[in-house]
Amino acid sequence: MKLMIDSLLLWPTNPKNEVREISFKKDKINIIHGISSTGKSSVISIIDYCLGASKCAIPVGVIRESVMWFGVTVDIMGHKRLIARKTPGNKSVSNEFYLSPCPEELPRQLIATDNNISFKKKFNQLVQLSDLPQSEENERPGFDARASYRDMAAFNFLPQHIVANPYTLFFKADSYQNKERLQRIMPFALGIINREYMIKERDRIDLQKRLDTLYKQQEANKKALSGWKFEVERLWYECIELGLTSVSEEKEKEKEKEKDTNYKIERLSLINKTYLDGNIDTLLSAPNYEYTNEKIRSLNADGENKQREIDTLRIKIRNFEQLFSKGKDFAKAINMEKEHIIGFEWLKENLSPNNECIACGSKTNALSVVVDNFEKKVSRINKMSDALFDNPIADKELDKLKRNLRDHQEELHKIRKQKLYLEKQDKATNDSLNKVYVMIGRIQETLASLNKIKNTDDISENIKKINKQLTPLDIYFQKSDRERHEYIVYKEVNLLIEKYADKFNLERRGNVSLDKKELTLSFKDPKSVKSEYLWEVGSGANWMGYHISVFLALHEFLSHPDRYKLPPFSFLIIDQPSQVYFPSTDSGENILDQNNENIQNTRKDDITATKRIFEILSSAIEENNLNFQVIVLEHADSSIWGQVDNTHESACWKDEGDGLIPQKWIR
Repeated sequence: MKLMIDSLLLWPTNPKNEVREISFKKDKINIIHGISSTGKSSVISIIDYCLGASKCAIPVGVIRESVMWFGVTVDIMGHKRLIARKTPGNKSVSNEFYLSPCPEELPRQLIATDNNISFKKKFNQLVQLSDLPQSEENERPGFDARASYRDMAAFNFLPQHIVANPYTLFFKADSYQNKERLQRIMPFALGIINREYMIKERDRIDLQKRLDTLYKQQEANKKALSGWKFEVERLWYECIELGLTSVSEEKEKEKEKEKDTNYKIERLSLINKTYLDGNIDTLLSAPNYEYTNEKIRSLNADGENKQREIDTLRIKIRNFEQLFSKGKDFAKAINMEKEHIIGFEWLKENLSPNNECIACGSKTNALSVVVDNFEKKVSRINKMSDALFDNPIADKELDKLKRNLRDHQEELHKIRKQKLYLEKQDKATNDSLNKVYVMIGRIQETLASLNKIKNTDDISENIKKINKQLTPLDIYFQKSDRERHEYIVYKEVNLLIEKYADKFNLERRGNVSLDKKELTLSFKDPKSVKSEYLWEVGSGANWMGYHISVFLALHEFLSHPDRYKLPPFSFLIIDQPSQVYFPSTDSGENILDQNNENIQNTRKDDITATKRIFEILSSAIEENNLNFQVIVLEHADSSIWGQVDNTHESACWKDEGDGLIPQKWIR
């Protein structure tokens, strides 16, 4: 997105002071340079804050206390806008924003026009991303939340702690959550996928989550229903005995239906409905005691069969355990005898080289053969002993038998419990009308409990609806050809990274790739299988060079006229890239802060390397027709970069008292 920064603005807390303005040019490398503790690094935090950051990283103290509003003027595709945000004060952030067309004369005081939500909505429209799925205020800020233009800040800022960081390549990607979100929006930012794809992808994720929830709920209902199975069975038997339902003449079909708890619940529901309709007399028929008798006989037979299976399993387990016990005894006996046997290696050594008998001293060729045969037989016995000591196959078989035994015991318990219940039925009163009404009450109570958990039909219907909605989405993604687009884009970006890396003369072990998963650089030698990563390559100069190479490559890629409307903004702010050559001390001081002419003589190589940074930045914006803007915050002054083309001094804070906050604001 063609968005560049025209100026940085600060409204003082004291209205008598003038508004502070730092101007930038679109066709130059804009440089703010100065000594330590002048507020250079705060520029990134201020711009990010004005553009809607969820946290305020502007340092507490003088800057926050002296400023009432922080602001920027921006150029969005030729339309100039003034954006400002009130200082957070004692809060973590402020939700008061000011957004308007840029006036000819800056207002001395500001009154908020928007809150956080309305500002982001308006800003989306300005940058033509109003149809980009946005994160909602009530949506958890996890990496699976919807994308926001705020995620694109990763393309615009290289703060001091990132610019030469071997482990983190992108702004704020040093946290797991932000890294995951950036991984997800990267294809959209680079034009691999479009808004339609993102919206459909969001729909698919949402539908899939709903589907997973329904499947879990369906499974939970099945488990809950299985817990009611025994109670339904009891009601079913009593209804048959009382004559409220009958066994079908089609015995085979009925037997299959009887296994289905859902079928029995439906029949019980029918009995209840008939009663509520006042037609219970139409259901009453002669009691069926024979059904219970048959059921008891059937359960007796099942119990006997199950008991025989249990007895067989117990015998097998006992035999296995006895075998193991005897095997261990045998193995222990073998080990005891092994202690009494002379080592074969000792025998062999004493038989050679003359084959003399160690007992009588006579020479013979038969002893070696005897010893070898003896060794083979003892070795065979040892293997048998080891097998008895450690046999995982036998262990698994024993474990399987024990599990089967437990399963059979549980089934036998259920059979006996069911049989006991049937035998306890009071046959003398089964045919009384009072018993029928008691049964109706129990049916109603059971159905009421089941209705709380049994909505399987509704769930199944909803599952069908969601699957129907997912089908066209799956077809869309299959035809999207995303993999081919991704390959083309990353190939172009990787070639651009290599181009800038070569300009920096960086150490490179093989081909350079922007790793979309790790969000760092990987290096692959065609002759090697293993890839190396940025943190494994070189020194601070290499890390800094590769950071800048990546961002110049990305902005060159995005500068193509066909990609003007892609989400990332077309400016890049780099904080102190020279730190790898001139690091600051613990106190914050930097050798470049000193007006020392000897630096030019004693640190020629470092001066040349620092100058090369600005030369490469200059060539990058020139070669790309000034389609993106660069702002550099530096200790290095114009004696180093002054002769480089396309440079512009936006601010110089080299003297004591200079800085982002004017001295008279502090007095």
